[in-house]
Amino acid sequence: MNKLNLKWVSDSIGDDYKKWGKGDTVLIEAQTGTGKTYFIKNDLLDSLMSHERLLLVCNRTNLKRQLKKDLLKKYNQPIPDTLNELDEITTIANKVTITSYHAISNIIKESLYDTNAPKYEISQYDYIVMDECHFLFADGGFNNKARFAFEELVTKYYPFSIKVFISATMYEVREPIIHNVNRIKNNGFGLDDAEIHEYSTGTDYSYVRQKYFKKMDSIINVIKNDKSDEKWLIFISDIERDWKKILEAFGEDNCSLIKSGTVNDELNSIINNGKFKKKILVCTKAMDNGINIKDEKLKNIVIMTWDRITFIQMLGRKRIDIENPEEVNLYIPTRYKKSFLSKLNGLLVKKEELNLHQTNKTEFYKKYDNDLKDFKDVNDLFYRDVMTGKIKANLIGMKRLDEDIKFAEYIIEKFETDKKYAFIREQLSWLGLSDSNCEVNLLEDVLIEDEVTTLDEFLKNLFGEKLFEKEQRELKEFITKDFDTMISKLQGRHKDREPGLKILNKLLVICDIPYIIKTNKIKKTVDGVRKNITYWSVEEL
Repeated sequence: MNKLNLKWVSDSIGDDYKKWGKGDTVLIEAQTGTGKTYFIKNDLLDSLMSHERLLLVCNRTNLKRQLKKDLLKKYNQPIPDTLNELDEITTIANKVTITSYHAISNIIKESLYDTNAPKYEISQYDYIVMDECHFLFADGGFNNKARFAFEELVTKYYPFSIKVFISATMYEVREPIIHNVNRIKNNGFGLDDAEIHEYSTGTDYSYVRQKYFKKMDSIINVIKNDKSDEKWLIFISDIERDWKKILEAFGEDNCSLIKSGTVNDELNSIINNGKFKKKILVCTKAMDNGINIKDEKLKNIVIMTWDRITFIQMLGRKRIDIENPEEVNLYIPTRYKKSFLSKLNGLLVKKEELNLHQTNKTEFYKKYDNDLKDFKDVNDLFYRDVMTGKIKANLIGMKRLDEDIKFAEYIIEKFETDKKYAFIREQLSWLGLSDSNCEVNLLEDVLIEDEVTTLDEFLKNLFGEKLFEKEQRELKEFITKDFDTMISKLQGRHKDREPGLKILNKLLVICDIPYIIKTNKIKKTVDGVRKNITYWSVEEL
């Protein structure tokens, strides 16, 4: 492939970073693989004067670990042997402190209830770099504490610090950041000279080769047919259902799972070497940020998420060389209109509770004060104010809820005209891609090649034989053992009956097996009576 139409972050910014002033806000939209970490490590950090310090805030624990290792190596400091020792390190070379949005939120929360609790003095840093800053808004729909980090990092004004926001998915959080800068300016807090600097590397996902599926079974069969040494990265949305299926199909020797809190050899291998060892790595949303996989054998990525930000972050875990990109097969689900209707109904229930809180607080408290177990379904939208004891609405959660409702309604409307592929085309649009004939790339009724070969050989051994009732039953049992799902879909088969000859021959055509099963009759004496006996024969086409 040709070089991707992208800029390196360092090239996009040039020497501008040397001109950033105290109180300035910087937004960098950088597609994964365009060198944002390189810019931080080799441009920004190297430009710091001896007395200046930089705070680097990131999202996931695994991203913190990877960044710490990079920086320890940069400053020629020893790298701990264990993850626990690595996690204890917070400041490196007395120059850069690495933390997370979660840690900032937790410290702020503790300080609200304990005046002696340690506080996070953000203002002491000359640079506040917020990597994967989309977290500040994206996680507001399920993480109530995200509001603390948002208020601290976006809403508050630090006149002696430069704020740097970085993300591959800036589109949702950009407006709130700029709104707060303008709000502070309009309030006359001395921010008149502060500037907003925006940079972009551009986007180019032309290295993606898309495929679509309706059920996980199709993906499992595709992997079973993959005899190469290529690897698979699968992001699942339902850990109980999807992981169980994959594990049953391939076993622990061939697949492993990374979810929240996971510490295993695969994760260590990714952090240390950028590669995983087994053929299949299954992940939850816990690994959608920051971790970089630089494994040339990773050629296949399956993404089963619902929203744009998570989708692009998951795809970005595979590090692409923008100068010499390699093609990646991307498998995405079609989804159904009814699935989005179900999601919308759940969101609207939350909206009703939000409206109740806004319009009739007496009824709201009556409902929840005595039945706290019901509160867990909406606790991402509300919190109890420390000073007043009253329940308040979480503004980020409210905004997140409205955005999710709008998106669900938008996709449902799309399904009205594009009944099969509305969500497919929406996902492709996030990557700047399109598909005028989705049927061509749809994986459906994927045959397992080994099973087809086994059936072919089985029929070959029956060539020339007369198959009477017993042998016919054995043949049907042999075929339905591996192909029952497909047989049940073939037109003409009654669900409560065994497949007949017509259905079996349809299956052979679908499997591209060069045989046909024919029915024949011979005369045979049974109990002294001459009768016509029916038998089957396997013949070459």
